[in-house]
Amino acid sequence: MAIPAHQHADEDQVLLLQTRRGTIRVSGDTVHLPGPSAAAVQLAPGPLALMRALMKAQGAVLSREHLLAVLPHCGSEHALEMWVSRLRQSLPDPSIIKTVVKRGYRLVV
Repeated sequence: MAIPAHQHADEDQVLLLQTRRGTIRVSGDTVHLPGPSAAAVQLAPGPLALMRALMKAQGAVLSREHLLAVLPHCGSEHALEMWVSRLRQSLPDPSIIKTVVKRGYRLVV
């Protein structure tokens, strides 16, 4: 069963987020992106947890402190920065993950 990103989703459920480019879908450890570069991208657990947190925020900025609180396996700001970097490297369009200076990160929707 697919559920919208704004509702609570367990890690094994399908998560959906409607964007200007189409629907982003996370199923298991795979992210399905919309658009001409549409691709299914398999993610490691850390970047996957980060992607799910950003999708649930629906484009809102999430502070580093908040992300560290909701991503218990992250552990430090350095690890969070590495997860952001690895997530961007894994996506065909890394610009969908934005850094908001002095505030945190957000998903471009």
